[in-house]
Amino acid sequence: MSEVSPLPAWHSVAGPLAKHVVPTAFDSETGTLTLAGTSVAWLTNTRLLADRLMQGLNDVLGAATVRQIQLMKRDPSTLHLLPPMPESPRAPQPKPTTAPSDPAIEAALNRQARQLPREETQFILPG
Repeated sequence: MSEVSPLPAWHSVAGPLAKHVVPTAFDSETGTLTLAGTSVAWLTNTRLLADRLMQGLNDVLGAATVRQIQLMKRDPSTLHLLPPMPESPRAPQPKPTTAPSDPAIEAALNRQARQLPREETQFILPG
């Protein structure tokens, strides 16, 4: 049985995350993929996406290839990012939807938009 590595599939599965978190090792016996990132924020994001990442990798590589993800923080100078993978042909993008032509629907959407919570536009710092 030949060993399957998730490293080549990482860019296509991780998308923009692959610019900040990279695979550093894969243990095929345990199915553990080790990922390294330079910031706690990106590693937290990766932890939140771990189930989706494993599912995506397993869809490409075969069921149960990746069974767990281990995260490590690395100094940026020691983290060697993988070269970007060539863009794959993309499926045609759906056409953007147009605004509703029914005035009642448009009025309801406008009322709903006005009721959405908003952040303050100006922050005052204590000085």
